[in-house]
Amino acid sequence: MAKEGFEAFSVYGFSVDYPAVCRIEFNPKSRREAGDVAFHFPDREKVFLSWGKLEDAQKRFATSEDHAEHSLEVTKKSRQVKNFERVKHDTLEVNSHRAAYNHAKMEEASPSLLRAQPTRKREALSLHLHCDRSSRYFVIYTLLSPNAPEDFADLFLEMVHSFRCH
Repeated sequence: MAKEGFEAFSVYGFSVDYPAVCRIEFNPKSRREAGDVAFHFPDREKVFLSWGKLEDAQKRFATSEDHAEHSLEVTKKSRQVKNFERVKHDTLEVNSHRAAYNHAKMEEASPSLLRAQPTRKREALSLHLHCDRSSRYFVIYTLLSPNAPEDFADLFLEMVHSFRCH
């Protein structure tokens, strides 16, 4: 049961609690094996939940920590990203699984063809989880705007801790 002010989103045998103020956008191409859903907040922030076949992830990554490190490296090497800094790395217990949590700060260049690219400060929060029981991997993440509420990381972690993969 979701705590007050939250509602439960449940599909394909997994669930997460999200703030009741969110609009949900379910990718119509999603299916049991792989897909994604976005939780849109009124202030324009978004939290994404993606999933896929665990077998596919394990071909490339031995653990959820390796999976998370790869995602950070891809972000860090992006042409638009400057001054990437990992603020926090932690291992969380989520629904009986070890999950890799990361919080990073960066400057992101705005795409512009005609002039120098101004940068804006962004924060990224992510959780990578591998679930043998459901045979899926899950990634919960957000890329915050400069105007994100200061307590958004706490809200993100509330969603993460409510996650049930089986």
